[in-house]
Amino acid sequence: MNVLPVASMPPPRITLDRQALADDIRSLPSLPTVVVQLQALMAQNDTSIDSFSNTLQLDQALSVKVLQLANSPFYGLSNRIGSVRDAINVLGLRQLGTLVLAAALTVQFEKLHGKALHIEAFWRHSIGCAVAARQIARLHGMNEPAAFTAGLLHDVGRLVVDSHYPEEAALIMAWADSQDLPYFEAEQALTGIHHAELGQWVCQHWHFAPEITEAIAGHHQPGSASKAMLADVVHVADALAHALDLAELASEAVPAINRSVWQRLALTEQRTAALLRGIEEEFQQLESVLRPRKETP
Repeated sequence: MNVLPVASMPPPRITLDRQALADDIRSLPSLPTVVVQLQALMAQNDTSIDSFSNTLQLDQALSVKVLQLANSPFYGLSNRIGSVRDAINVLGLRQLGTLVLAAALTVQFEKLHGKALHIEAFWRHSIGCAVAARQIARLHGMNEPAAFTAGLLHDVGRLVVDSHYPEEAALIMAWADSQDLPYFEAEQALTGIHHAELGQWVCQHWHFAPEITEAIAGHHQPGSASKAMLADVVHVADALAHALDLAELASEAVPAINRSVWQRLALTEQRTAALLRGIEEEFQQLESVLRPRKETP
């Protein structure tokens, strides 16, 4: 728990209408058809590469991004990949699914973007958290695509507030910066509505798996459990992405990590150091391919 400075700025009074926010979320556009179709294919155990390839080629922009990643230095291939089918062979179906989702949601993030939030910083942190979550999940033999997706979407509730209540979002961010507080602590103190709850609503609207929506809902307040859960993974991934300052923000408050979660994930000093190196390396590769368009001044 952070201690506020003696001469702290008095908290502004901010009222957000919970029912209006719920209505706003229900009115959000659905995910692109190709993304829904690819997610359905990934849920099947006997899907062929041709089924993935044929579906992916329905969306030219996503196909181009898949080819860009397959040809990136991250994979160190000597021969250039020229077809979506060959790219799938190189990337694997799991990597394909997370890449397509990240590319598609980059567009959705921009559509939801309001006036207060710096969309590229938001996007960089989201990608960083997704990468961190996937790598932590890999250490524990957990569902890597689900971890990546939950990490990618963990802050999507912030976009809802930014797009529909931009002035209130700006006030929350200003007060968080003035108090050197993580955003979620400031929003809870000022509005009583948590972006993790809103994020859960968004993911339910987009029909993501309950495992993912529950992890997003609990990523700042993970419960007690006898074994590591996906909410634990996203909780730590969020903190590590902030600690690495992948968003490149001037003010970067790192949320505290729950001690019980840290113990459940068994992250020793040596393991954490290797994890941080891996996160930075994978982030750089994905960021170079998936980077959204620059904001205009």
